[in-house]
Amino acid sequence: MSGRDLGFVAEALFDRYLAERGYTAHASDDPGQRNPDRLITVPDGRRAVCEVKSFASKGLLKRAHFREGEAGTGMRVSQPMVQSQKEALEPVRDKIKEAAKQLRRYKDDGLPLMVVLANPMSKPIPFDESSLIAAMYGDIEAVFEIPEQGAEGEGESWLAAGLNGKLTNDHQYISAVALLRERPHSIAWAAAWFDENRSRFEDPKDMAVGYLEAAVTEDVPQGSDVFLSIIETASEEAVPLPRDLFNGPLDLRYSLLLDGSGFGLLDDHTTH
Repeated sequence: MSGRDLGFVAEALFDRYLAERGYTAHASDDPGQRNPDRLITVPDGRRAVCEVKSFASKGLLKRAHFREGEAGTGMRVSQPMVQSQKEALEPVRDKIKEAAKQLRRYKDDGLPLMVVLANPMSKPIPFDESSLIAAMYGDIEAVFEIPEQGAEGEGESWLAAGLNGKLTNDHQYISAVALLRERPHSIAWAAAWFDENRSRFEDPKDMAVGYLEAAVTEDVPQGSDVFLSIIETASEEAVPLPRDLFNGPLDLRYSLLLDGSGFGLLDDHTTH
């Protein structure tokens, strides 16, 4: 699937999310203008601008050498794929940069501006909240305190943001960056099946066979839920994204802690 086709899939998924929230979206149809994908209007008339980006990169597999396996075994990866944190997060930072450039024309319009990242084909990209925060504000570093000579005890240690953060100094007009996620209903069914039936099997292979048989014979729920994991930026220049927007029942939102030491998950009472 081409990068352009992936973009259409990601936008369709985001449109579904918006429709389920009762939001309306106006998409630019001017091919000569690099406009953001969606100008969002919520039922009470407030607006926000979102740019959706998806991944076509090989990501963590970009150095992999693929070879044909033995008959019937498919392809095999035969080369180590070690990457630095900077290299691993490069695709995420590139998409944030691309989206921020397209949102720049709205920076003086008094609207919240949000980058939405989607990975509909499950490309091997770091696609979790911790990795996104690192992409935004710097590679995660372990910091160790060395006690003074003669001092008792060990020095403290902690994690801190280092170099390469895409939003540390640039694109201060961005209000938030979000991961667009899809969760099949069958996942909850599968988890419940294993919880209920694990004790019946001694051999994991037998349990796997039992699960596959149940998946064929039982009424497995269809469909999926679409939700966002939102990271508010630390910028004081950006228009804040109101916390009662993009706050569906499964949505998650992270904000900078009051002491500035990191980001924390807001509880349900704050966001819903």
